Amino acid sequence: MHEFQNLHAIKKNVINDFVRGHFYGHYDFDLDNTLYFFTSGRYEYRNKGVDMFIESLARLNHRLKSSGSKVTVVAFIIMPAATHSYTVEALRGQAVMKSLQSTVDEIKESIGRRLFDKAARWNGEPGNEVPDSKDLLTGQDKILLKRRVFALKRSGYPAIVTHNMADDANDPILNQIRRVQLFNHPSDRVKIIFHPEVPIPSIYGRWLIFSS
Repeated sequence: MHEFQNLHAIKKNVINDFVRGHFYGHYDFDLDNTLYFFTSGRYEYRNKGVDMFIESLARLNHRLKSSGSKVTVVAFIIMPAATHSYTVEALRGQAVMKSLQSTVDEIKESIGRRLFDKAARWNGEPGNEVPDSKDLLTGQDKILLKRRVFALKRSGYPAIVTHNMADDANDPILNQIRRVQLFNHPSDRVKIIFHPEVPIPSIYGRWLIFSS
């Protein structure tokens, strides 16, 4: 059970990273107050209950908004369909988030080195045992961090699909998402991501997964 809990935490962090890259920059929400729902398998729109799944998400979205709930639900639909490539926006979102993480890691290491150096050079004067926090973050660090943050800014709503579809106008899943108007609007409590790729085999098979 302990090992399973550790794996759950690791995989949850991976999903969090993806969600940040997909949504942050458009807007953000509290990932600690977010539920992840998944459905996956062969692309059988009705046999697998995808039509009911999307309809239930729309009704859930309405109820959460009506009640003023702060909970966010991110629902993944992972089913293989004909595509051309990943969308530019999907790739860009993940790339800028990785750049921000890399920059933060570099700054963190630099602060650690400066903190150690200043602490090691303490001259015995009372009150100076702990370096001032203002001396740890340099002007260059601030400029670099601002650049990465500004690069996150994006217009419009987060995409509901991660790929350029081969037959976007006639895809049943996309058409129902449009019909129920789950467009990942900032006010929506339920966000949706359609990933038209072959699902990764797992112990869950075709079961719907609820991850807190």
